[in-house]
Amino acid sequence: MKAKIRKYLSGKSLETEQKELLVWLRKDNHVSEFQAVKREWKDEIIQEELPSEYQQNWSEIQHTIHLRTQTELFVVRRSLRFFQYAAIFILLISVPAIIYMTQFQTTTQKQELVYTTVAADFGQISKVILPDSTVIWVNSGSTLTYNNQFSATNREIKLTGEAFFKVTKNKDLPLIVSSEDLRIKVLGTEFCVSAYPEEDNIQVVLEKGKVELSSSTHANFKQEMKPGELASFNKEKKELTLSTVNTGLYTSWKDGLINFYNLPLSEVVIKLEKRYNQKFVVDDAIKNLPFTFTIKNENLNHILSLMEKITPVDAIQHGNAIELKYNKFKTVPKMN
Repeated sequence: MKAKIRKYLSGKSLETEQKELLVWLRKDNHVSEFQAVKREWKDEIIQEELPSEYQQNWSEIQHTIHLRTQTELFVVRRSLRFFQYAAIFILLISVPAIIYMTQFQTTTQKQELVYTTVAADFGQISKVILPDSTVIWVNSGSTLTYNNQFSATNREIKLTGEAFFKVTKNKDLPLIVSSEDLRIKVLGTEFCVSAYPEEDNIQVVLEKGKVELSSSTHANFKQEMKPGELASFNKEKKELTLSTVNTGLYTSWKDGLINFYNLPLSEVVIKLEKRYNQKFVVDDAIKNLPFTFTIKNENLNHILSLMEKITPVDAIQHGNAIELKYNKFKTVPKMN
């Protein structure tokens, strides 16, 4: 390249060689190298006492190459500045955009939960199919609640009252039913939960599959259930008892049947109140009187008449309530 520079300085290079030299000059440190060759060549010219006919050419050559070099360098520097500013501008735009998108995605993922409540009025039974295809029968006077992320990020249900669950299996996202302090964890199963606020116990009856019981306040409390078992959880004492039962006696209400098996009158009237939306008042003398019978489509008057015939009970209407009083003079037939 030194020979080409000297040829250029001598004014003997072709136009293509001049362009090639200018391209070379744009690269790092080449300007200083050019200046070094130029000083060396100039010193030689001075020593040779450059003829007068070349003085004008020399001045023009120096002026031309200086202007062209400075112009090319200015263009390069201006381009570099443009890309620097463009990169900064893009960064200034991109950072808020990235922050906004991140916040938007976070907000979307953590969007406010919206809750859906399914309620069955007294005297009615409601049936609901959840987004995961789980089927639930909600008994009269009961409510269940779930949020808009159900089957997406959770399968959590809060139950007040009684419901029968036919759960769609999902091993990665188990169904959790919460009733006060008791939590029931299931994968795919059929079971019934009775958790009315006015009752002392929460009952869980398992027909199929497997469930795990736990407590939201007692970390060490864990209990697995097997089909055919009844778990009775005392709310006050936080105690659980397990027994083997005929599950149909506890779950047939979803089919319109109510079974009373050796049930005290105080608990019978609770079920009658929910089934017929009727308030009862029970005499203390007969509140523990046991009853065993089945209700299907019978009206309330028919049931009360039957109770009066087979037990020492009188049913008397007082305003909006039916009072069940003890009649010590009534003779009832003996059961064989």
